[in-house]
Amino acid sequence: MTEDNEAPGKGKLVGAVVQTVRLLRVLADSGAPMGVSAAARTAKVNTSTAFNVLRTLTAEGLTTFDEATKTYRLGAGLFELAKGLLNSNLADLIREELPRLAIETGRLIALWEIVDDRVVLIDRALVDRPVRLDLAVTQRMPLMLGAVGRAAAARLELKDADLKRYFKPLRWAGPIDAARYIGEVRAAERNGYGVDRETLYHGIVAIAAIITDEQGRPAFGLSAIDLANQIDDEDIARVGEKLAEAARRFSLGSRGGRTNE
Repeated sequence: MTEDNEAPGKGKLVGAVVQTVRLLRVLADSGAPMGVSAAARTAKVNTSTAFNVLRTLTAEGLTTFDEATKTYRLGAGLFELAKGLLNSNLADLIREELPRLAIETGRLIALWEIVDDRVVLIDRALVDRPVRLDLAVTQRMPLMLGAVGRAAAARLELKDADLKRYFKPLRWAGPIDAARYIGEVRAAERNGYGVDRETLYHGIVAIAAIITDEQGRPAFGLSAIDLANQIDDEDIARVGEKLAEAARRFSLGSRGGRTNE
């Protein structure tokens, strides 16, 4: 028997629930109605299972079925379930994820709010280790600085000339030039997360992803921070992907492709 106060993340995942969530996410991301086979293939769910799940969701009003085209799309019933979230503050919703991300990544997780041309630390979750890093809430820095800066610059789709202009007044602790900075911004565009390897602070590595507002502009930054000797390239990629996934879930808008100089 499972106790009501059992910690999140413990116990066995329910396969049917996982498959249902996958199908709902596929329909949400598709932008158009989908047939059972296409939805099942994209969600990596057995076709007969997908058929039963979607039929049940339709009966509950969470999806709708078009008899003429034999396709499914999200239903109005989801709005009823989401009422509480729609009325909540986005920052508060993100804050609830910070402890989970700290546990999953094993790193200090910081939440930054982007205000004009600066970022402000509004919350953080500490990792449960004997020796650990910490940050003072309310500290601020220029938007384009550090891992958050690289991720933000990537999200803004800035040209090389703009990046050089923003880079010039920034102060760094480690050796870095404009060419390296631009290269790391382009890497952030490809990967979905930015990385600062000991250039903002000696001995510190940070990874960051951006959460966007309705217009697709940077609104918040999620970063994971650790001592350089405690994280390698494989860890950086794993943590970066987790942050990018979390950022996608909370982002309200998206932007098109970038045209480089």
